[in-house]
Amino acid sequence: MIYNDGNATFHPKDLAVTGIMRIFVNQKQLINHFMALHYRLLQNNIKSNKAYGKWYAHTVKQGELTLKEIERQIQERCSLTSADVRAAIVALTEVVEEGLKNGQTVNLGELGKFALSIKSLCVDDPKDFRVDTHVKEIVCKYTPEGHRSKTGDRRIIRAFTNGCQLVEQGYYNEETNQYKRSRRGGTIRKG
Repeated sequence: MIYNDGNATFHPKDLAVTGIMRIFVNQKQLINHFMALHYRLLQNNIKSNKAYGKWYAHTVKQGELTLKEIERQIQERCSLTSADVRAAIVALTEVVEEGLKNGQTVNLGELGKFALSIKSLCVDDPKDFRVDTHVKEIVCKYTPEGHRSKTGDRRIIRAFTNGCQLVEQGYYNEETNQYKRSRRGGTIRKG
């Protein structure tokens, strides 16, 4: 993924090599620039919806983190080789699949929990229920690890979203045929 901060265009893995870090005031600004969830404001155009005409935030994906890139990053952070990391991920995938298919909730600690759930049609009488007719799909549900907020509001603070920086990307204005400027959105606060 290529980044442009208005002064220069660069790839994040080139930072240490090229010394491009000097364009940022400090390291915290650099981290906030890269570790942010981008969103764009979109207008609801569904006339039958009660929120018709209102604006809402829509996540703008910034690429995809592939398994190969995950392997490389893990290899850089510990003594495992890329092959060791791949073998551990394959084994983890197999164990998780077995647990899910046995009806277990798979708890991976800080990564969160996985569980299978059934979506089915309703019937009036349990005797009429048929798996092949009424079960529509089996879905895998994921819940990030979380803990209760210490502020007393009983809110659950979830891993991966806590402290997330938000950055608004420009949105297209159909009347003026222009994109509006991007701006920093804020931070999801820690509990």
